[in-house]
Amino acid sequence: MFIKILSKLLLICFFFLVIFFSIANSETVILGIWPLENRIEIPLFFLTIVSLTLGVFIGIFLSIYLKIKKK
Repeated sequence: MFIKILSKLLLICFFFLVIFFSIANSETVILGIWPLENRIEIPLFFLTIVSLTLGVFIGIFLSIYLKIKKK
């Protein structure tokens, strides 16, 4: 019971941190690859959140893959 309440509280705190981070970093950044002429403009918070999410999913995938490979 206590762990469920604590985990929900931590999740709510995490969402508030993401919202405050998004508000504080709303500037746009230009992304491009050097030899190509195409560039895109996206908000900084979007780039950061997508990069962190991708890293978490890659880490989860690799840990599952390595556990399966050990067996």
